[in-house]
Amino acid sequence: MPDTDAPESTTWDAIVVGAGHNGLTAAAYLARAGRRVLVLEARDRLGGACTIEHPFADPGFVVSPCAYLVGLLHHRVIDELDLRRHGYRVHLVDPHLWCPFDDGTALSLWDDSQRNHQVVAAMSPDDADGYSRYEQLFGRIRQALRSEPHDTWIGDAPDRPALEELLGHDPELVEVMFEESIASVIERHVGDERLRTALHGQGLIGTWAGPRDAGTAAIHAMHSMGTIEGRPGAWGYVQGGMGQVSFALARAAEEAGAVIRSNARVAKIVPGEEVILEDGTRIPTRTVISNADPRTTLGLLSDAAPAAFVEKVNGWRMEGPVLKINCALSRLPTFTAAGPGDAPHRAMVTIARSLDETQAAYERSRVGEPAPRWAELYFHSAYDPSVAPEGSHVMSVFAEYAPYTLASGSWDERRDAVADEAFDEIARFAPDVLDCVVARQVLAPPDIEMAVGLAGGHIFQGECLPDQMWDRRFSPRTPMPGLYMCGASTHPGGSVIAINGRNCAMAVLADTAEASAAL
Repeated sequence: MPDTDAPESTTWDAIVVGAGHNGLTAAAYLARAGRRVLVLEARDRLGGACTIEHPFADPGFVVSPCAYLVGLLHHRVIDELDLRRHGYRVHLVDPHLWCPFDDGTALSLWDDSQRNHQVVAAMSPDDADGYSRYEQLFGRIRQALRSEPHDTWIGDAPDRPALEELLGHDPELVEVMFEESIASVIERHVGDERLRTALHGQGLIGTWAGPRDAGTAAIHAMHSMGTIEGRPGAWGYVQGGMGQVSFALARAAEEAGAVIRSNARVAKIVPGEEVILEDGTRIPTRTVISNADPRTTLGLLSDAAPAAFVEKVNGWRMEGPVLKINCALSRLPTFTAAGPGDAPHRAMVTIARSLDETQAAYERSRVGEPAPRWAELYFHSAYDPSVAPEGSHVMSVFAEYAPYTLASGSWDERRDAVADEAFDEIARFAPDVLDCVVARQVLAPPDIEMAVGLAGGHIFQGECLPDQMWDRRFSPRTPMPGLYMCGASTHPGGSVIAINGRNCAMAVLADTAEASAAL
């Protein structure tokens, strides 16, 4: 085992900058291929945005500060790296959505299409078939783009003509993937305003766009493309918190021989030669893999990068619009719209207003005013009691819209007031919610930037709208020989997917094999 106290004394085949889940994935695959791999993490904990924290006075509350659920983690990574043996375990969330309405009714949607047809028929009989077609639409996209042997998330990103061919040149599917708004798709399929209210937020996740903005249908398509525990489109809570995904990846990497060093902040990358730490330590390597976002990666380069790369980074949209609030609860809040058969705390709870009100909130955020009118609530402890002290619970709030730059005041001055606005929205349907909160952690986009190192505070290292997806995303191979990228800015995009890291490792292995053969 190399001496981790003196990494500069070892000749490393590859150095990974950043121990986020994609960087750890790349390290694991390279180490399994016999490469000498060093992972350097600036912070004292692993996982980047996919980690766990204990931010409250009672350490029994376990918080996943940024990444809350798993749904897109690639089955190849789970199986090939044997993550289950390394501690990965998931609880599927079902019902997957519960949304209360102002008239006192509520909607539960499940991972069972036939059941959903019955649920919608009971609420709005004329919309039952339309809703089923809506579900099937996104299922058809998943089937076309994520089925073997044409899993488009593996390897190089396909361009639009290749994707259109895989979609069978179906004009509806092509429109959804490249142009249509989530509002347009929903309004085409269902007429009941309650259904439209419940569904439109799924096209906004982590996206600084409104439901009537072009391309937002593709956001829902992306988040519907996963398969977890054999269930297409499902999402789940990871036992012990989302950071357990990263910790399982770290264990797999270390078992294969990779070395992971925390509290080792990289100050410079010299592609093809070395990395230089903040303390001046120089560590030679011919291959550097950056798990950092594009802007941070560019800032680490010691020499001028090619103009085209600089231009792409400077034009990359990566201002986060999300306010994250993590809460310690003395008990679960009471949702007044919950009926006898409802289980809101076991669902992802959608707090929403109408489509047009959400669009107005987005437009307000564009002029620098926070408008947290839409939110999704997660009660991890309803499935996994290990994340809270006995009898207590945790709640995570994912709210939009919270612009990185405010028109007036600073986030330090306004953070709590904006969080209170988000709680006002929740209290419309759970009036006792504030009585349940023992403590809360509020993360605005600048807080996410500072805490995790994601420039702009964007949890996906950049917007996942169509013009920044597929072959428009960053490639693992950069124009600088010896420098690769593996983070969420690369194909296939943001969320906890891990195939980004695998794609990068495969590119490194292919390139170094070609280089060896040429010698």
